[in-house]
Amino acid sequence: MLGDRIKQARLAAGLTQPDIAQKLAVSKAAVSKWEKGDNTPKELDRLAKLLQVDLNWLRTGKGNMQQHTTTLNEIKGIPVDEWDDVTPLQSDEVEVPYYKSIELAAGVGCTAEPDYNGYKLRFGKRFFRRKGVQKENVVCFPARGNSMEPIIPNGATVAVDTARKEIIDGDIYAICQDGLCRLKRLYLIPNHRIRINSFNSEEHPDETADLKEVEIIGRVFHCSFEL
Repeated sequence: MLGDRIKQARLAAGLTQPDIAQKLAVSKAAVSKWEKGDNTPKELDRLAKLLQVDLNWLRTGKGNMQQHTTTLNEIKGIPVDEWDDVTPLQSDEVEVPYYKSIELAAGVGCTAEPDYNGYKLRFGKRFFRRKGVQKENVVCFPARGNSMEPIIPNGATVAVDTARKEIIDGDIYAICQDGLCRLKRLYLIPNHRIRINSFNSEEHPDETADLKEVEIIGRVFHCSFEL
C-alpha cells in the first residue's frame, strides 16, 4: 500500500510528519492522511525526491526502495547537446510561450502589459504528460519579489496551466486583480470570497477579496530558478 511505503521511507529518512509537511508546504494532517491511505500526494516525484527513494518503488512497490546513485564516470559519459532558437524541435519536445516582459509578482503586484516578443521555452512531452497538462494551455512567466519564498524565489520562472482555474485550497495560482498580476496561494472562504496567501506571510499578510474581483490566469504547476 502506498501509505505504508511513504511511512517506511519517511522513517528510513529520519523525518517526522511535521518535517514532511514543512518541506512540501502542506499540512501535517495531509501527510497523516497519505500514510493512512486516505489521500494520495499530488506530486509523488517531489515526495520521492525529499525521501530519497526511487519514484517507481514509491508509486508501485516494485524494484528497489533506494534511488540509483549516479557515479561521476556516468555523468561524464552523458552527451550534452547544444541548441538555440533555430534548433529544430526533437520528437519528444514541445515549445511554449515565455512572456518575459510580463512579470508575475511574488509580492505587491506587477502591471500586465499584453506584450509578447516571441520568446519560448522547451519542455519534454513526458514531463507534460506526468503533470497532466496540454501544451496549448501552458504559458510561462518570470516571478519577481519575495512573498512566495522559499518555494518561488525572486527571478524564478513559473509555468502556468491556464486550463486549471478552479480553486483547490492551498494551490498556487497566477492571478490578476485591479490590473496587477501576482502569484499567490488561494483558499475559498464563505460568501463567495477567497483568501489570498503568501508563503512569506510575515512581510505579506493574508488578504481577502470577492471572487468576482480576481481573474485567475491558471494554476502554477512548475517552477525553475538558478542558484
